[in-house]
Amino acid sequence: MTEALGEGLRLYHRGSFEQALYFLEDIDPLEVPEAAYYQALSYSKLGRAVEALEALDLVVVQEPNFLKLVQAKMIRAFLLTTERRYVEAEQALRAMVDEGIESVQVYSNYGYVLWALGRGNEGVAWLNKALVKDPENANALNSLGYILAEQGVLLDKALLMCRKALSLNQDNPAYLDSVGWVYHRMGLEKQALAYLQKAVDAEPDNSNLRDHLLEVERTLGKGALSEGKPS
Repeated sequence: MTEALGEGLRLYHRGSFEQALYFLEDIDPLEVPEAAYYQALSYSKLGRAVEALEALDLVVVQEPNFLKLVQAKMIRAFLLTTERRYVEAEQALRAMVDEGIESVQVYSNYGYVLWALGRGNEGVAWLNKALVKDPENANALNSLGYILAEQGVLLDKALLMCRKALSLNQDNPAYLDSVGWVYHRMGLEKQALAYLQKAVDAEPDNSNLRDHLLEVERTLGKGALSEGKPS
C-alpha cells in the first residue's frame, strides 16, 4: 500500500472525505483499483454524483474484490437513480438481478426505477419482493408508500409506510418529503407543509422537494383566498 493510499483510507474511515480525496486523487485509479473505489465512495458521501459515477465506471471494470464490486454496482445504480438517469439505472439493476444478486437494496431500487419508467405494476411487485425479504427496509417502505400516494390509492397504508420509514431514519429529507406528500394527497395541507418544509430545509438544492413544497403552499394560498371571499 502506498503512503498516499494509506493516508487517504485513514481519512476516509474517519469521515474526512474532502481530506481523503486530497490524497486519493493523486493516485492513478488504473494502477490502484482500490483508490478508484474509495474515490467513488468519497465523492458519493460528498454528494458529487457525476464524479462518483465516473470513478465507479472504472471500479466496475477492474475491481478484483467481489464484495467491493457488488457494492460499487449498487452505489452506481443508486446514483443513476438520484440523477434521474432511469434508463441507465434500469439496465444496471437488471444486470444485477440477472447475475443472481439477491439484495433488498437492489430490489427496492429496481422497483422505484421501473415505476419512474412508467412500469408501475412491475415496480410495485419488486418493492413488495424487497419487503418480503426485509419488512423493516426503510427505502422499500418509503418508495412503495410514495408510489401509492402518487397513484392516489390506499393512502392510509401509504402514510403508515412512509411514517415507518421516517421513524427508521428521522433526518432523511426524502422520507420527510414522502410523509408530507402523502398528507398532501390526503388533503391535509397544514400537516403536509410541516414535513415538506423540514425536507427542503435539510436539502435546499433538491428541486423535487422544492416543487412539492411550492405545490402545497399554492394549495394553502388558494384555500386562504377562498376563505376570505364574501358569501
